[in-house]
Amino acid sequence: MKSLQKRNKEKNKLSNEMAIFIVLNTASIQIIPTTVIAIRNSLGSANPTAILFPVWIATICAAIAAILAVKVLTNIWQ
Repeated sequence: MKSLQKRNKEKNKLSNEMAIFIVLNTASIQIIPTTVIAIRNSLGSANPTAILFPVWIATICAAIAAILAVKVLTNIWQ
């Protein structure tokens, strides 16, 4: 954020790049959802890693939706 703020022309406003960075951090893209796999394993699931592809799809969709929302909202507010 500090390096993005140095590039920001309007220091009192959030830049588009800063907003996208915050949104991607909040979207929390999961590569390997270890907690859910561990819970499924402890409950005796036959295939605890079967959730990998749905989790990847869900996190990618969430990240894309978040980026689109940032783009749309920043265009509306500027």
